[in-house]
Amino acid sequence: MNQPRIFIISMGPGHPDLLTGRARQTLAAIELAVGALRLTQGLRVPCHEPVPLIGGTIEFIRNHPDKCIGVLVSGDAGFYSLSRAVVQAFGRESVAVIPGISVVQAAFAAIAEPWQDARFFSAHGREGLDLPAIMASERFLLLCDGSHNPRSVLESRLRLREHFDLWVLSNLSLDNEKIVPVTTGAAIPEDPLSCIVGIRKEKEQDIDG
Repeated sequence: MNQPRIFIISMGPGHPDLLTGRARQTLAAIELAVGALRLTQGLRVPCHEPVPLIGGTIEFIRNHPDKCIGVLVSGDAGFYSLSRAVVQAFGRESVAVIPGISVVQAAFAAIAEPWQDARFFSAHGREGLDLPAIMASERFLLLCDGSHNPRSVLESRLRLREHFDLWVLSNLSLDNEKIVPVTTGAAIPEDPLSCIVGIRKEKEQDIDG
């Protein structure tokens, strides 16, 4: 069986303390790294920032067929990352996935809430949101981006504020982390590196006459 030469390395939500030991060992073993600049900073191997993200990553790997390459992804590689595209392009036998802490784990931990019954959605690269599916959830996490930042999402979809207790979590685990409960009159962050967590409000109990 061939040894993998491509390692998709989960970098966690951002803080070095949340990087797993296995990820650290793999980072020390690779010859090249490809990923966003905020993920590759400080590495002691040559690094490449791909543009566009998926196509640029695939091209970089193909252009270095004899190198052991680390593909750095934020959060966990199995959660809305480019790992699927890399595996499809090069085959499972060429790829090893290093799991890590996802934004889901970090976000729900930050507000001390469980997430086993949550549903997950992403606005990355999408023109619209599946609002009916979100509204059907008991609790949800939505990944935001530059075109769908938390403020634009929540100001244009008032039903979410009506039916859910909401939090905006930006730059999780980093020094500029923000955890903002969405309340009437409070400013809603616009940072694209954010997610929105919603937990359905408890139904008012019927009161017997």
